[in-house]
Order: sequence, then structure tokens, then C-alpha cells
Amino acid sequence: MHKNKVEYAVVCSTGKLRKNNEDNFYCAGHIRDHVASVADIAYSGKVDADANELFAVFDGMGGEACGEVASFVAAAESLAFTRAKDAYTEYLKPLAVQINKRICEQTEARSLVLMGTTAAMLQVCGDDIYILNSGDSRIYRLSGHKLEQLSMEHVAVSGSSKAITQFMGMPEGYEATPYAARGKFKRGDMYLLCSDGVTDMLDDDEICRIIDDRMDLDVLARALTDAALDRGGVDNITALLLRLTK
Repeated sequence: MHKNKVEYAVVCSTGKLRKNNEDNFYCAGHIRDHVASVADIAYSGKVDADANELFAVFDGMGGEACGEVASFVAAAESLAFTRAKDAYTEYLKPLAVQINKRICEQTEARSLVLMGTTAAMLQVCGDDIYILNSGDSRIYRLSGHKLEQLSMEHVAVSGSSKAITQFMGMPEGYEATPYAARGKFKRGDMYLLCSDGVTDMLDDDEICRIIDDRMDLDVLARALTDAALDRGGVDNITALLLRLTK
């Protein structure tokens, strides 16, 4: 009997205008561990669908070398947590609590007022999926030719500016309430986790046109990144794609 597999591919780019990369990710044991590097990073591969694996995108906030620290702490904590996870339970909520705690500890240790990161997280356990998000990094599902945003936006808009109302690293006295949901992973469905470096440059129709294809996921992840770069690449760009296969 052939087990279902989860194909994955991720591309993380600094973009055209930023001097540093505040994005990070967790992708089947891979993270961006060279925090000071501005080189593009890409991984792709397959894992068993019943391995209870985690996939996540983190977009750091705070500037002045704080954003990349917060997103790295989130990715590194995900790595440590998943190595010790119970293989049969949902773990996104306790992981989110742990990430928030670690970032707050680093904020205090660095004598900072605040630093944080968005989070778009997806756990695959057999044909079940669990999602959790905080901030404006998004999770999409492409089923057939329909693109659906599964994540919840935590953004307050005022004129041309926006403020993130939920993030990892919220200090004591503020209620951290990430959005969480669950669903079924069907063969052929594709999932996209991405930072706003993608969605600020490309609308949903453009994203759908790019990934509504049966090419290799690493090709599609690079195509999304290149399209965002062609539009200006004003922010860091991370695109992580998943697909269930035999």
C-alpha cells in the first residue's frame, strides 16, 4: 500500500529594496538559519503525510535587526518543538504559546520595547490539516481552479498605513489570540503559505493564475517569487507551497 506524500517547496528572497531579510520559515525541518544572509534560499522535497509535519512562514517586525531575530526565534523554536512533538496530536496552539514566550524573553534580554513576527502555520497529519495564523501572512488553498484564503487578517488600516494587531511576541498584558482552524487535505489540493511580500505585489487572481498549474512545486514557488520581484519586490518575499500526492 502506497502512503500519501506531501510535496513541498519554499523560496525565501530578500527582495529588491530591503537591506536585510526579516522573513523566515519552517519547512519539514528546514529553516533559514543564516540570519544575516541576503541570498535567496530554496528547499523542496517530500514527506509522509502521516508524519505530522509542520510548515510555516514568519515575517519579522521591528526593524533595526529585530525583525529577523523574532522570525528566527519562531523558526528555531518550531524546529526544537517539532523534534519532541507527540506524533498523534494537534500542536499548533501550544507551539504558538511557546514561540510568543521565547520572543518576549529575547525582547527583554535585548532591552527592547517590542519585537515580533507574523505567523502562518499549517500542520499535516494524514488527511487532516490544522492551521494557525497571526498577523497578515496568509494561507491559501487552491482546490480545482478556486483559490480560497483560509487565514484571518489581523490588520487595522488607517488611510495608507496598516498596523498588525496580532503577532508572535505580544507582551504580557496583551491578549494573544491567533486564528486557528482545521480541515481535510485532499489529493490534488495545493496550499500556499506566504508573507505579505507576495500578497502586497500580487492580487489573488494573479496568484491563482501562477499556481493553477501542475508543474513542479519548486518551479511554481520560484514563479511566484519572480512575479513579486517583477512588480517591485519592495519587501522580503517567502512563498511555501504544499500538495498531497501518492
